[in-house]
Amino acid sequence: MSWRSHILILAFFLFQFLNAQRTANLDFFIAQALANAPALSENENLQKIGALQESIIKAQQNSFQVNATSDVLFAPYFNNNGRVISTSIAPSSSAYGYDVGITNGGLYSAQINVTKQLFNKAATANLLFQNKIKNNTLSLSAQEVEHNLKKTISDAYVTAYQLQLQEQFTQEILKDLQNRLQVIEVLVKHAILQESDYLLLQLDIDSKKLELKQIQSNLRVALNQVFTLSGITSQAHIIISEPHFNTPSSAKKENFYLRKFKNDSLQIKADEAVFDNAYKPQITAYGNTGLNAVEIPNITHKIGMSAGLQISIPIYDGKQRKFTHQQNLLKEQNLEFYKTNAAVQLTNNLQSITNQLDALSENKLLLDNQLKKQQSILEIYKGKLVQGQISIVDYLNVIQSYKLNKYTQIQMQTNIWLLQNQYNFINW
Repeated sequence: MSWRSHILILAFFLFQFLNAQRTANLDFFIAQALANAPALSENENLQKIGALQESIIKAQQNSFQVNATSDVLFAPYFNNNGRVISTSIAPSSSAYGYDVGITNGGLYSAQINVTKQLFNKAATANLLFQNKIKNNTLSLSAQEVEHNLKKTISDAYVTAYQLQLQEQFTQEILKDLQNRLQVIEVLVKHAILQESDYLLLQLDIDSKKLELKQIQSNLRVALNQVFTLSGITSQAHIIISEPHFNTPSSAKKENFYLRKFKNDSLQIKADEAVFDNAYKPQITAYGNTGLNAVEIPNITHKIGMSAGLQISIPIYDGKQRKFTHQQNLLKEQNLEFYKTNAAVQLTNNLQSITNQLDALSENKLLLDNQLKKQQSILEIYKGKLVQGQISIVDYLNVIQSYKLNKYTQIQMQTNIWLLQNQYNFINW
C-alpha cells in the first residue's frame, strides 16, 4: 500500500472521529454552568472580602493605632515694640496679631501618637457577629443562584431532549415509509396497486422530511440555549442522554426559605446590637512622645511625652435608641408575615404538583398500552399493504394516528420531568 493510501485512510478516520456524535448528560451541563457563572465567581470574591473584613474589625478594635503628626504654626505680630513684623510670647499692647493666649506666637510639633480602645470586647463581638451574618447572607445568595441556575438549565435540557426524541421518532417513521415506498413501487409495477398510491406515499415522505428539518432546526436552537446557559461554546454532533430527577424526599428538613428568614431576622438583631454600641461607654487610652514647642529658642529641650484616658458616656439622644428598637420590631413582624405566607404557598404548590404528577402518570400508562396496540395494528397493516389488501390512505391514517399518540406520549413524559424539576426546585 502506497503512502498516499495511508494518508487517505488516516484522513478518513480523522474525519469520522471529528464528526462522531458525542454524548452529554444533564449533570455535565450543570457542572459547567456552576463553574462558569460570573455571579457565583463574584459572590465567592465577596465572601472572601467579608472574611478579610473580620480581620479589619479586629485590627480596628483591638490593635494599637500608631500615627505620626507634625505641625508648624507661625503667628507673627505687626508693630510690636517698633518692629514691623516679629514673633513673641509677650507682645506690646499696641501690636497687631492673634491673641497670645490662643497661639503663643506659634507651634512647632513632631509627635508619635498611640491610641488603644479599652473594655470594648462586647462592642467588637457585635461587629464580628454583624459581619458574620452578612457573610451568611452572601452564602445563601450563592446557594439561591446555584439553585435557580440548575432549574433553568434543567428546563432547557428537558425541552431539548423532547425535540431529540421527536427527531429520532420522525427519522424512524421516515425510514419505514421509505422502505414501504420501495415495496409500493414493486406493487405498482405488477399492477397490484395504482401509481397514485405511490405518489401519495411519496408526498407524505416529502412532508415528513420537511417536518424533520424543522424539528432539527428547533433542536439546534434548544441545544444552543443549553450550552449558552452553561457558559460553554456550542458544539455540533452531540447527543444528550435522558434526564433523571431524584424522587422528591418526604423527610422533614429545614427549607431554604426558613433559613433565609432566620438569617434576615439575625441581620436585624445584629444591626441593632451594632447600633447599641454607640450607647456603651467609650474608653480610649492615648499617649504621645516627640517635640512640642511654641517658640524656637531652646526648642531642643521641648522634647517630652504625655498620656491619658478619654472617656465618652452617652446621656441623651432624643429617644433615637427607643425609636430604632421599635422599627426593628416592626421589621421582624414583617418577616413573620412573609414566612407564614411562604409556608402556605409551599404546601399548596407541592400538593398541586403531586396531583398533576399522579394524573400524568396514570394517563401515560393508559397511553403506553394504547401505543402497544397501535404498534401491533401497524405491523398488521404493513403485511396487508405488501399483499395489496389495503389502500395506502388507510396505511397513512394508521401511521398518522400512531405518530400523534407518540408525540403525546413524549409530551407527557416531558411534562413529568418538568414537574419533577419544579417540585425539587420549590421543595428545598
